[in-house]
Amino acid sequence: LGNMVNMRRLFLTGNIGPEGAGALAGALGKMVNMTVLSLGENAIGPEGAGALAGALGNMVNMTVLNLDGNDIGPNGAVALAGALGNMVNMTVLNLDGNDIGPNGAVALAGALGNMVNMRRLFLTGNIGPEGAGALAGALGKMVNMTVLSLGENAIGPEGAG
Repeated sequence: LGNMVNMRRLFLTGNIGPEGAGALAGALGKMVNMTVLSLGENAIGPEGAGALAGALGNMVNMTVLNLDGNDIGPNGAVALAGALGNMVNMTVLNLDGNDIGPNGAVALAGALGNMVNMRRLFLTGNIGPEGAGALAGALGKMVNMTVLSLGENAIGPEGAG
């Protein structure tokens, strides 16, 4: 993949694991014109998220990123936050089922605030009430949003305010 610098769309769902994410990161770092990357259900964990973060930070043209079901946890979310902040053209972000928790949500809030073109955001099963509160300001900037998925987060009245 490292020679495919003109790659625009890559789908590797359910294939790579944390070691594969580390190996893939080098190739992805050269694919600066990538617009769609789907790495869902790969169990990359926080280590894989950290490995991918540097490469993702170079992909400023990214519009769709799917990292659902990768168990990145709060540490993985923190690692990705800086990279995601560079992706101001993002329209679809799927982080469903990653157990990022409130600390991960706080880290992501700043990055998401830069994504004013966001249309579809998926954070099911991740953030809890504290995380929802942390994301409220960023979500308020996403005036083009058409789909927001926050199910299974136990947000309750505390996070809904």
